[in-house]
Amino acid sequence: MRIGHARYCLSPQSELFYLIGYRSEKRKNPAEGIHDDIFCNSILLEIDSQYLFIFSADFLEWEIEMVEEIKTRLSERFDINRDLILICATHNHSSIMSYHKNWHSGVFDKKYYEYVIETAIKSYETCLDTMEEATAKYGSEIITGYYSNRNHPGELADNEISVIQFLNKEGVPFCGIINWAVHATILGPNNNTLSAELPGQVCKKLEEKWGYFPLFIVGAAADSSNRFQRQGNDFKELERVSTGLSEAINSIPITKALQFNEFKYQTHYHTIAHEMKWVHAEAKKFLNKVENEKLDPNSIIANMPLSALINKCKNILDIPNFYLDIKFAVIKIGDLELITFPGELGSEFGIKLKKTTSHMTIIAGYTNGFYHYFLPESEYGLSFETIGTPIPKGEPEKIIEKIELSLLMLSKR
Repeated sequence: MRIGHARYCLSPQSELFYLIGYRSEKRKNPAEGIHDDIFCNSILLEIDSQYLFIFSADFLEWEIEMVEEIKTRLSERFDINRDLILICATHNHSSIMSYHKNWHSGVFDKKYYEYVIETAIKSYETCLDTMEEATAKYGSEIITGYYSNRNHPGELADNEISVIQFLNKEGVPFCGIINWAVHATILGPNNNTLSAELPGQVCKKLEEKWGYFPLFIVGAAADSSNRFQRQGNDFKELERVSTGLSEAINSIPITKALQFNEFKYQTHYHTIAHEMKWVHAEAKKFLNKVENEKLDPNSIIANMPLSALINKCKNILDIPNFYLDIKFAVIKIGDLELITFPGELGSEFGIKLKKTTSHMTIIAGYTNGFYHYFLPESEYGLSFETIGTPIPKGEPEKIIEKIELSLLMLSKR
């Protein structure tokens, strides 16, 4: 096995740009500058002339059109299988908007869009140039005190943090992967300066300890954040949390050998198509409840301002039908299983999938696109993720069943 790695800055060169994340009035104005730079980290894994490329950026999300353009350029230039290209986002809510064509208040910047794609290509080239023989070790622990289930006070989300380290011939770690499931939402919607947020700050602090910048992959974090642990929403709080989490991650024993061999993978499609009857009925039920119970518009319902939920439900009543083809994959490389998903999975699903097999499992949410929240049926109507959503009850479970079956089939082959 050989591994290559790369890291590049993605901060804009122009002074005029906008932030993405949240839907606050302040974010409709240009950003007020750069507090700290955003980056992309990449890893290229090669086994018997077959490659897996992981590109992770300090972005909120990826649009599917851009993902496919990056994949096309990489596959045409380097002859890599596009199914083995993972374009990930750290789900950073204080990142740049410029690459996004369809953000609700955005100003698309074609020049920056091309810069990001060129950086992905340059990252691949750098990974090729830095390839070296490697072995791998991993470790994981449940870490508490910094984030939890944001919809159920006192309950954990998927609080397991996993670390993979790649070691050179001398046994020295030189690059690695961190898989965690938490929203990068320490800084609140009133922040209007660019920042790499929680994953970026933890990444920098771990580099000081490890000598390399780990690549971050965010797992099933749809209902996971620091909502009930936060002591503020500013850079002071970001420093406190990132310091604590970096120390906790650094203390994870990374002692288990991870064997890699041939690539096995399955790419899946799942179609959701309906006339929105159930969704409209649920939205009307919520709006009737608001009107009949005369709820205060300034109150908080399902951890979201009531006024925002009202607007969400009213807007979805204007959508006559819904159609979505979603693509996801399971990749097995020896002892490692990677599950890619272009959306936000509920933490219950993340925990369940990790228990499906005995292998080391990484869940890569926010990867190769972005479509909606996917939470268990029991959560519907209880949170802002499920009130006014076009994803019907029970549909996420169908997707999880496909992933579980794929994991079991690849383990037997």
